[in-house]
Amino acid sequence: MNCLPRLLADYLCLWRDVVRFPRQVLLNRSHSIASMATIGGTCLVDLAIGHPCTEAVVYAALVVFGPPASIAFAGSIAHTLWGRGLIWADLDCELCGGGPDDDDGYDDDLGPDDPDDPHGLIRDITAYLRTHSAVTCTH
Repeated sequence: MNCLPRLLADYLCLWRDVVRFPRQVLLNRSHSIASMATIGGTCLVDLAIGHPCTEAVVYAALVVFGPPASIAFAGSIAHTLWGRGLIWADLDCELCGGGPDDDDGYDDDLGPDDPDDPHGLIRDITAYLRTHSAVTCTH
């Protein structure tokens, strides 16, 4: 039952962050479709079984997961507009990549390969070319 406190904490943090950082929450929540999938799944179960108990589960799912699903839906629209460069050019989506904390393993601050560098690529290629003779073809 460790999942229930985590779910409740995530639910409360969502509403806290919507007030504090609405633009960032909209961009990030567009990637979270769990609330919409839960509502859709409970509706499908209700359609398949058609029992009053399943109707109560659908209503409970709508009450609990409806607001986060609406935020995710609005976030999907905002994310599409953001991806096309129409809104919020100053923000980065943390889940799409390209954020300020992403590290792809390459050092962008390295300059061009210095020929005087003892481990430089140009030095290795030059040494290789000097040690191998050039073959000329005559026809």
